[in-house]
Amino acid sequence: MSLVRFQSRPPSTKRSKGNRATLFYCTFVTQFETHFVLKLGIMIDFSKIAMVILKTIAHAFLLVLFVSGCGGSASSGPTGAAENANILEVLNTSTSPTNQATLPSGTDSISMASFWEKQVLSGFTKTGVLKGYGFEDFKNLTLLTVPSSNPADIKSTLFLITHHDHQAQSGDIVTISGVSQNALDVPFSLLNNSFEIIGKDANSYFIKVPFATNKREVFLLKANLAYKYQECVGTQTVTQTVASPTVPVTIFDGYEAMVAKYTVENSLNGCSPPMASFTTYKYFAVTNPRPGFTLKYPLLGQKVVNGDFASFYLPFNLPDTPLKSGDTGSIGTLKYYKSSNKAFLTGSSLLSYEILKYTNNAVFIAIYADNYNDNYNLVSRTTETYGRDPKLDKEYKLIRTTVKYNNPRRTEVIIE
Repeated sequence: MSLVRFQSRPPSTKRSKGNRATLFYCTFVTQFETHFVLKLGIMIDFSKIAMVILKTIAHAFLLVLFVSGCGGSASSGPTGAAENANILEVLNTSTSPTNQATLPSGTDSISMASFWEKQVLSGFTKTGVLKGYGFEDFKNLTLLTVPSSNPADIKSTLFLITHHDHQAQSGDIVTISGVSQNALDVPFSLLNNSFEIIGKDANSYFIKVPFATNKREVFLLKANLAYKYQECVGTQTVTQTVASPTVPVTIFDGYEAMVAKYTVENSLNGCSPPMASFTTYKYFAVTNPRPGFTLKYPLLGQKVVNGDFASFYLPFNLPDTPLKSGDTGSIGTLKYYKSSNKAFLTGSSLLSYEILKYTNNAVFIAIYADNYNDNYNLVSRTTETYGRDPKLDKEYKLIRTTVKYNNPRRTEVIIE
């Protein structure tokens, strides 16, 4: 597999940001890192994340759960992701630690096996947008700061913060913490918050603080800064054919298999290379190989063209009884190899599910993939969140995908 890298800024140069686009995405459950990501993820630094993102997403969508027909898309139609705005807001609120402790348990029943069986025999094509982020923290800083002006709303103040080589651009986020004294007449509690950056130059930027002050004295801000940099924006189209028997018969790991072709086309803004495509073949058992298990068409494994071979070490399985909020369980363990002879292990993924706490407005399903390299070091965790508004939605739909890397820059990919 050829090594492709994210050609974003080196540590002390200005970044090139991608175009922002409306998102309407239909991904299909748990992502798994292939050899490329598993081997290199722990070495990824802030200036190299975009193509890791591209490869991760391209080879990642091996499973297809909770879908019917086209797959219970993340969103669809002309309004794109806007159709999920309400349910995403509910997700953000309901998954906060405070609310999770008080939410009721709900009564929605979820048949994961039924959704899986429908998907294998369907197929889909969807297009959407992915975004990649990097993070950097600075502790115990003393920053030259001055309130510069009051916006037209007369309820806030623009503060100019001087931070040399901050590497942020307009639209990035800075989270300030550790402020323990009022700044002029501005309560320090208002400064300990997250702010969207308004760019000025390489060494300073503005933030909008929700407090109107007429003072214009320069002062020293003692604080911690945590930056969230948007690194890459791209469009991706994924297509999976209907899983079908083959002539002659395909045998995978000793079992007769149906085969589906999975293709990914990427077009990225502000990344290099700007275009890339990948093909994966997925193999589903014609008959469940585990005696006494009833799940139809369990996933046996997959093969990336010019890439890795993957199969389940602990068999793939989904519950055949309805699930309710609070239920958790294992799906299986997927292992990656350089080839089908399984001589060289390159990594593994542990798959699990959780039915999140119920709210009055929505029910959520989370699918997790904890991805490890060949030394069993954690490389990343992928979370696919599916939601359904009982008043509006007949089926669950994918509303958010998050991939968090266990590297020094805490690289993150979000798809909504």
